[in-house]
Amino acid sequence: MIEAATNSERRQARISPHHVAEWICLGLGLALILLAWLADHSWLDRHLLPQMFMPRSRQVLIWAGERSALMASALVLIFPLRRFIGRVVRAGGSRDLAISLLLFVTAGALAVLVSEAVLRTGNWERLERWVAEEEPLRHAAPVLGWVNVPGRVGFETYQGRMIRYDVDAQGRRVADLRRPLDPAQPSILFVGESILFGYRLNWNETAAARIGAETRLQPVNLSVNGYGPDQEWLRLRQELPHFARPRAVIALFAPMMIERSLDQHRPRLDADLRWHAAEPGWRLGKLMRKLLPYHSAAQIDSGIAATRASLVAIVAAARARGAQPLILVPEFGPEQPIERSLRARVLAGLPFVLVRIDPTWTIPGDGHPDAHANATMSRAVLAALRPEDRL
Repeated sequence: MIEAATNSERRQARISPHHVAEWICLGLGLALILLAWLADHSWLDRHLLPQMFMPRSRQVLIWAGERSALMASALVLIFPLRRFIGRVVRAGGSRDLAISLLLFVTAGALAVLVSEAVLRTGNWERLERWVAEEEPLRHAAPVLGWVNVPGRVGFETYQGRMIRYDVDAQGRRVADLRRPLDPAQPSILFVGESILFGYRLNWNETAAARIGAETRLQPVNLSVNGYGPDQEWLRLRQELPHFARPRAVIALFAPMMIERSLDQHRPRLDADLRWHAAEPGWRLGKLMRKLLPYHSAAQIDSGIAATRASLVAIVAAARARGAQPLILVPEFGPEQPIERSLRARVLAGLPFVLVRIDPTWTIPGDGHPDAHANATMSRAVLAALRPEDRL
C-alpha cells in the first residue's frame, strides 16, 4: 500500500505543472517550425497572387522574411521562453503568470478596437481602392463601387509636371471637355483601370489617345482607377449600347488583377456573373490582407474563374456588336512562371496581345507605365487590330 502511494506521488512529480507549461511552449514552437517548413516556394505559388506594381522578387523576399520570423519565434518559444515559464511555474508563480496572460490578451483586444477606430478616420482612407480627394476624383456608386466624378477637369502636379484629366458628363476621360464624344462616330472603346486610363499622363501621352490618332477612330476611354475585370465588364455593359459604330473594344488584364476579383469589400461579380453587394468588414482586416495577402487554393481558383468570366463577357459583347475584341496584357519585366500560368488559365481561347514593358519605363516613384511604355502598348495594339481598323 505504501509502495503504491509512493509510485503515484512519483508520477505526479513527473507530470508537474511546470512540465505541462514547458510542453505547451515546446508544442507551439514545433508547430511554428512545421508551418515555416510547409510554407515553401511551391506553397507560395499556390497561395500568393502577383500584386500590381510589386515585382515577384520583392514578394519572395517578404515571404522569406516572414518564414524567418516564424523560425525565430519558434526558437524563442522552445528555448528561453519555455525555460523562463517553467521556472516561474516551478516557483509557484502560476497565478501571476495567468493574470499576466489575461492582461496581455485584454490589452491586445483593446489595441485591436482602438486601431479599428483610428483606421476609420479620414487620414486612413487610402486603405480603400479609391480616395475621394485623389485626382482623378471618384465617388461611390452602388453597382460599380466607384466611378469618375463626371463633367469636370482635374489637375495634378506630380514630379514637377502638371497633369490634366478631362472627364465628360458620363465619367469618360476625353481629350478636351469642350469637345464631347459623338456616339454616331466609328469608335474604339477602352475599358480598364489606371494603366489604360493613363494615370499621371496627359491625354496625348496615353495609349488610348495614340491608338485613336493612328486609327482615326474616336477613342472612348471608359477606364477607372482601381477597377477589377468584373468592373470593366459592368462599365462596358453600361456604355457600349450608347455607341452606334463600335469598331474595337480594348480591355486590360494583368495577372495582378486577379487579386481584385477576390475583394469582397466592394460590389463584385462571381464566376456566373452574378452581382454581389459589398460585404461590410473591418478596416484592420483590410490592412492585414495587405500585409499578409495569402489566399486558399479554392479562393484563388474562384478569383481566376470570376476574372475569366468577365473577360469572356467583354469579348462576347464586342463581337455581338461587330467590334473586334482585344485584351491588352502589359508585362513589366520578364514574365514569371506563376504569371505565365495564371495568364494561360484566364485567357485560354481569348484574343489578347502580351506587351513586354521594360521596368524602367515607369513613372518615377509611382510604378505606372510612362509615356514610352504607353507608346509601346499602342504599337502592339495597332499591330493586332484588323486591317480595316488601321490606316
